[in-house]
Amino acid sequence: MGTIKKLLGLLIFSTIVLAGCGSLQGTVSEKTEASFFLEVETDDSRQDPLQEIFMTDHTEFIGAASSFQELEEGDSVKVTPFDTTPNIPYFLAFKVIVE
Repeated sequence: MGTIKKLLGLLIFSTIVLAGCGSLQGTVSEKTEASFFLEVETDDSRQDPLQEIFMTDHTEFIGAASSFQELEEGDSVKVTPFDTTPNIPYFLAFKVIVE
């Protein structure tokens, strides 16, 4: 039970940190059916260098990829999140700019 509380606390903290930063920038390291993993360069040891980014029906793609299907591993992207509450323990992409 204590481990679950610690993990939940970590997820909430990560969400707050990510929401506060405004955007994430990095390289797509893996794609799943509804999300992708972004490898983020950071000097902050509290931030996980690998972030899972989830899509919604309203996620907008700009640049070299105009849709999630066109996004490829190795793409350099900047992700702007939806403004969500701390109750949502994951990163929802509002806009993905693919360089």
